[in-house]
Amino acid sequence: MVLSYKRRLNMFNTPFMTKRSSKYGSNYWHVFSPKMNRMIHLFSDLEYDHWLLVEGNNQIKRFCEQPKRIQVSFEGSLVTSIFDMWIESQCFIEIKYHSELDPQNPKSERSLRQTAIQRIWCKENDYDYMIQTENEIRKNPVLLDNLKEIIPYLQYGRIPNEIDYHFIMQKISKRLTIKQLREECNHLSVSRLNQTLYTLIYSGELSSTINQSPLGLTTEVWQNGI
Repeated sequence: MVLSYKRRLNMFNTPFMTKRSSKYGSNYWHVFSPKMNRMIHLFSDLEYDHWLLVEGNNQIKRFCEQPKRIQVSFEGSLVTSIFDMWIESQCFIEIKYHSELDPQNPKSERSLRQTAIQRIWCKENDYDYMIQTENEIRKNPVLLDNLKEIIPYLQYGRIPNEIDYHFIMQKISKRLTIKQLREECNHLSVSRLNQTLYTLIYSGELSSTINQSPLGLTTEVWQNGI
């Protein structure tokens, strides 16, 4: 669900942090983002799943969680809200369960008010605005599960071995399964191979079948253009 307005090029790099007890949300995640090279804060399981998709999308270079606190006059009152995420050159994002946006549900009042004032603010300030629900975020559970496996290998600025990088790229001159690649690179430990391989998939230097089937020995990888 996207509302498109004229885009500005402002950067939002620093989260507007709130106390956990004062943030409306279920569950809490404090995880490392390889893309941003810092720990990030997420306030629900749905926000976490959304972050996996953002983190795993090599077309997205920068993002910021809880990027901006706004105040908007709404129905006679000054209402405050904080966006869930900003993605560079795209938009502000609010993450909600679909049930929270049901106008027939009395419990949806807060979420509907929140998204309404965010929509107003974005339109007035020439930003795009997007609401993401579990319908969009969790439509490919296989990809989400695979990203949960891949991203931890990229934690805390680990740098793949250059020799491993060139050796693996040389071996992938055609589509190979991970099992075949392990046989070709049998001098490398599984964890060492995975670190370089997963980094190449994450960066987009290698294509793979991670959006189609569970990550494992039968997962196929190949260089772009093959």
